[in-house]
Amino acid sequence: MSSKTYDVIIVGGGTSGLVLANRLTENPNLQVLVLESGNDRTGDQNTLTPGAWPLLTNSPNDWTFQTIPQSDLERQITIPQGKALGGSSAVNSFLFTNTSKETVDGWKDLGNEGWDYPSYEKALRKSFTLHKSSGGTEGDGPLQLTLGTSEGFWEKAWIQGLVSVGFPETNPISGHVGGVNIAAESIDPKTKQRSYAANAYLDPVRNRSNLTVRTETTVTKVLLEKPSSGGDAVAKGVQFISKGGDTQTAEARKEVIITAGAINSPRLLELSGNLQNHIFTGLVFEANDDVYTIDDFFRQDPKAVGAAMEDYGTKGTGPMSTSNMITMAQLPLPEFHSEDGRKEVDQLLSAAHASAPASTTPAFTRAHEMFVRSVLTNPSSALGNYVLGPAYAPFDVPENPAYRAPGKWVSVAIELSHPLSRGSSHIVTVDPSQVGTSEGVLARQVRFTEDVVSRAEPINRHLKPFTKRFTDLGAAKDYVRRSANGAYHYTGTCAMMSRSLGGVVDNRLRVYGVSNLRVCDASVIPLEPTANPQAVVYGVAELASGFIKEDLS
Repeated sequence: MSSKTYDVIIVGGGTSGLVLANRLTENPNLQVLVLESGNDRTGDQNTLTPGAWPLLTNSPNDWTFQTIPQSDLERQITIPQGKALGGSSAVNSFLFTNTSKETVDGWKDLGNEGWDYPSYEKALRKSFTLHKSSGGTEGDGPLQLTLGTSEGFWEKAWIQGLVSVGFPETNPISGHVGGVNIAAESIDPKTKQRSYAANAYLDPVRNRSNLTVRTETTVTKVLLEKPSSGGDAVAKGVQFISKGGDTQTAEARKEVIITAGAINSPRLLELSGNLQNHIFTGLVFEANDDVYTIDDFFRQDPKAVGAAMEDYGTKGTGPMSTSNMITMAQLPLPEFHSEDGRKEVDQLLSAAHASAPASTTPAFTRAHEMFVRSVLTNPSSALGNYVLGPAYAPFDVPENPAYRAPGKWVSVAIELSHPLSRGSSHIVTVDPSQVGTSEGVLARQVRFTEDVVSRAEPINRHLKPFTKRFTDLGAAKDYVRRSANGAYHYTGTCAMMSRSLGGVVDNRLRVYGVSNLRVCDASVIPLEPTANPQAVVYGVAELASGFIKEDLS
């Protein structure tokens, strides 16, 4: 069994792993090894072409985990996670949306000194360069972001419509959510291709002599040693299966850092935190015959696909140039802001408290309940994330995700930003407990969405008349149970918080009980971000890289 020695071993060449690889090797005296199970897909056109991102799930790029059967949904849920250099940033839908200031401050309140919002925001802004539709830029980080115009047909209608019913327009990069926005995408405006951890953070430093990257290499064990004198264990290195299939080891002089993602990191540690995820459903509305949609493209009509490929190849425009999901809103739920609404919140949180997983400490259950209550009852806090897409999405036929209805449609995805329910992740089982007590909140969001769309001018002007289906809360709950699914936003399985709350890592991401083992990826995020977590993972990794470099100096 061969072995080599490095100062730092990074287990997982995903989003955060490659951020750390870049930043740590800025010190020429640190020898860094990155071990990644997947391939290098930086030359793969499906990976690079924005509109091809739906093809990347259930592919060699994807771990494709399965949950255990979910009793509330009567089915299993597929959990995509990137299996390639760049991790999930190589397969995601590009949306780069920050979380709220309240959420990050909530992390700090769980015992995480140094994780206040100004520190996090400063780190996040090191990660990107934002190219605005007006021609200006913001920031000078490696990741290239495109911020589209709000003058497109549905983008303009979405913003004007939600503003007309009382919601402000907001900046998607700021920590001040609670309104409507056009989301930035991690797409390089010069190449019109995906910008992600592999080509943004790794490619510029691949030739550093102190960096070694091995792909198709799966770590099976962290090699721990308990000192004879007592005290914390020491991570001496890792054992892995190489590309050729043989078992090897690598020794670590200084540290092992696990960056294998929200499912694989706890598997490697077998310390299960509180698995959290956004639960979502959605509604579809039939559009007028004379308005623009991309239904033909999503139905894979040969003429529409050909036109889209030509537009992308010649001008870098059209449905292949984007995720087609940039019209967003992070909104409160007014129903919970009255006295009766607050009583409803108390009942919902009481039920959530009673059904908390056995692995959750009572102290964290109380802290989580307090945080969620503050969000639900605050008129300026975002309870849900809403995304408009100009095509039919099969929310109400989850058993047939490929189905596309004839005609023209507009879809609104409805996501609960801070779920009441939590689950668990172990070596052979993943149980997100997706619906549970969150059902009541998401059902109210469904009613809210239908009501808002019916009133929002000019959105409603572009839709065919419809009859509200969910005036009754019971009908909305039935719809949620039938249609709800999990977003691909898993966090919390190696939660960063005090040991008394049940945390797995401390505020410098060190695993409790091991002196030189850290975790740095979505699994350490203790409270679910308000929307798509890509930006948050970059921010976490950039902030962590600073204090890890300090500790290793």
